Amino acid sequence: MQPKYKMIYDELKEAISEGEYGPGAKLPDEITLCQIYACSRMTVKKALDILVEEGLIYRKQGQGSFVLNKAMSTAPYQYEEFPIGGFDRSRHDEVESKILEFKLSFASKEVAHALHLKENEPVYDILRLRLYDHEPYVIEHTYMPVSLIPGITEDVLNRSIYAYIEHDLNMHIASAQQTSRADISNEQDHEVLGLKAIEPVLEVEQIAYLDNGIPFEYSFSRHRFDKFKFTSFSLRR
Repeated sequence: MQPKYKMIYDELKEAISEGEYGPGAKLPDEITLCQIYACSRMTVKKALDILVEEGLIYRKQGQGSFVLNKAMSTAPYQYEEFPIGGFDRSRHDEVESKILEFKLSFASKEVAHALHLKENEPVYDILRLRLYDHEPYVIEHTYMPVSLIPGITEDVLNRSIYAYIEHDLNMHIASAQQTSRADISNEQDHEVLGLKAIEPVLEVEQIAYLDNGIPFEYSFSRHRFDKFKFTSFSLRR
């Protein structure tokens, strides 16, 4: 007989996959789930923790658990592309960051939706050029909630935001949802990345999540077509 938490997890996951709980839908609260399954709150919490770790739901303090937009994917394969954080630091190349723009702005409707914020909440608006061995590789445009990730400075941007989040703020980065697409290079790509007008870029849209399921980053990275590659693997469900 399987453990009770596994049964709760399986049934909630199936309900999410079949659309009973659609993107953004709120799951029953922990007390209600305890009553439904005649179990302890610790058992329910364990089931919900697994759903958070798998990127199916996220929690809002004092409000409950909600289904992530990406949880509704029904494709027969899942693809994992690009290391979280953009660059594989296991390589021996020298990685540099050049700040092109750094300001506070108010979340647009699109940014607010991606980061689960209210429209016009303050966000960091960061534009950086990333270089390998002094060569321009990618332009990153990043939005982060000021309330969730306090204290970002130019010094942090010149090093690693992710290291700052994990080491200084003691938060754990867990997962990212990424969408890649080909695009025609624009004037900024020509000027900053050194591309010609007819050359393309690969744009990667990313929403990154902490281990509690809360999104902390919404970004667009525009990569040089001739200096970027990705490796994927697939898992049959």
